[in-house]
Amino acid sequence: MPTEAPAGRDVYSSRFNRILAVIIWALAVFMTGSLLFVGTGVRLLYVMPAAFVALFAWEALWSPRVEVDDEGVRLRNVLRTVFVPWSALIHVDTKYALTLYTPGHSYAAWAAPAPGRASSYRASKSRSENAGSRAPLDGDAARPGDLLGTESGEAAYLIRSRWDRLRESGAFETGVADSTKVTVTTHWATAIVLVVLAAGSVVAILVG
Repeated sequence: MPTEAPAGRDVYSSRFNRILAVIIWALAVFMTGSLLFVGTGVRLLYVMPAAFVALFAWEALWSPRVEVDDEGVRLRNVLRTVFVPWSALIHVDTKYALTLYTPGHSYAAWAAPAPGRASSYRASKSRSENAGSRAPLDGDAARPGDLLGTESGEAAYLIRSRWDRLRESGAFETGVADSTKVTVTTHWATAIVLVVLAAGSVVAILVG
């Protein structure tokens, strides 16, 4: 689900994952409401598992995204964010998921997995009906994950098209990938809260 954010930033997130997150939140709200109105005593401890599930859905399904701007690519994954400057990027692949390669490292995007067989078939059919609907490649070897209409293909298109345009205009320095730093930020606060809620959920289930 590609969208364009302010200041020329393109953002891709998984439509399917976000729909699933909304469903999970609705179930968590229903569970919590039921316990608050009819639950008594230790049964109220089951609010803890509902809170854990709601936060996990946020972190694993709603928040992951791929952000592309003139500075580089930001992968907002589960519990960490990776920022890859254009100068550090050497290859974009979609074999198993959208994956950014830098010298000696690779970073996969949680929000853009490669398609399964059914999704690949639908995307291939759409491509044959709409000639030219393929993300630009580093070469001409097309993968199913490169096809527009797939999560990895949509995200790869945003990255490759911006990368090519900026490289051709000389907007960033090339040949310095080995010395360009990639920033990895761990979401420690969220991780700690998840661990606390998970432990509380186990206690609630055992006591309940």
